[in-house]
Amino acid sequence: MRNATGPLRDQQHFRFAYVLPTGSSGRAVLEADGYPVYELPFVELSRRKADLLRYVPMLLLNGWRLYRLAQREKATIVHLNDFYNLTGYIARLLSLGQLQVVTHVRFLPQSLPQPFARTWRWLAERGASRVICVSEAVRRYFSAAVKIKVVYDPLPVAEEHPEPLHLPQADKTVQLLYLSNYIQGKGQDLALQAFQKAYVQNPQLRLRFVGGDMGMAKNRLFKQQLEDIVRQTGLHKVVQFAGFAEDVEAEIKKVDILLNFSESESFSLTCLDALYYGTPLIASDCGGPAELFENGKSGLLVPNRDVEAMAAAIVQLAANTGQRADFVKAGRAFVRQKFAPAHTYEALGNLYKEVLLATGK
Repeated sequence: MRNATGPLRDQQHFRFAYVLPTGSSGRAVLEADGYPVYELPFVELSRRKADLLRYVPMLLLNGWRLYRLAQREKATIVHLNDFYNLTGYIARLLSLGQLQVVTHVRFLPQSLPQPFARTWRWLAERGASRVICVSEAVRRYFSAAVKIKVVYDPLPVAEEHPEPLHLPQADKTVQLLYLSNYIQGKGQDLALQAFQKAYVQNPQLRLRFVGGDMGMAKNRLFKQQLEDIVRQTGLHKVVQFAGFAEDVEAEIKKVDILLNFSESESFSLTCLDALYYGTPLIASDCGGPAELFENGKSGLLVPNRDVEAMAAAIVQLAANTGQRADFVKAGRAFVRQKFAPAHTYEALGNLYKEVLLATGK
């Protein structure tokens, strides 16, 4: 959202205020950009009894607080950046329909628990002025209503490092990067299985995992399980694990190939970043990534959860420097055309204008 609201604020004179979960690390970044920032103690649905008991009372209370914040900021639109955040609907009810809601669907609803997903879809289609889908893969979950729009996430603002030349490594190795937080379903386990098979055919391969655990015990356990597999298989000298990366561009640009074998992605900013920054990509056909490049021309798309196909793609691309060079050139050109401003933040600005025009403001 920050990549979109920046140019909209500067070029089209919209005014934005952000409301974040209490304690969010994003506050400092947004305040440094000059945005008013507020915090609310959002409670998400979970299996924990305490959260279930608190959910409805806190939803009502936070809806009231959001309504009051909208009044203070003289806001006309509340843009919900999460499909499952229902506080905007409460705020709209309290405003007697004066406050307009735009809801952004960033998850692939097909992969969520369907009793919840169908409820959230029903609310979005009836309670929101517009529903924004980050990809056609997400769009297919909804009805054909005019209010359902696809608006792609924008490209990074700029490149901060010189373009990579992707020359052969001094030690003749081929460096693979897996850039994602350690979360079950994000595909690190599939990547590790594929790497094991590919490494047998090409011992020059090297794999580096980069990501955080988001402070969650289950994510730390998942990472530990991956590390255990590496030790047990004797791959500890060729597979590395790193923590959260502050400089994503630098991480992407210093490797030969980026892998993304997530089991479900609505869009995938990681894949978009790889293409934008000019690093050859191998991604699984799990939703949004298929829309980000042309298979065989600007990257390789493999069937979802197909470890054999993943390993074959790694071996193929690692051995073909010419194809990697072609992917760099084609990928950079493709995303700069498809995700140009007219299709991303300008489309979002036009959507805001449609909503404002309908309200007479």
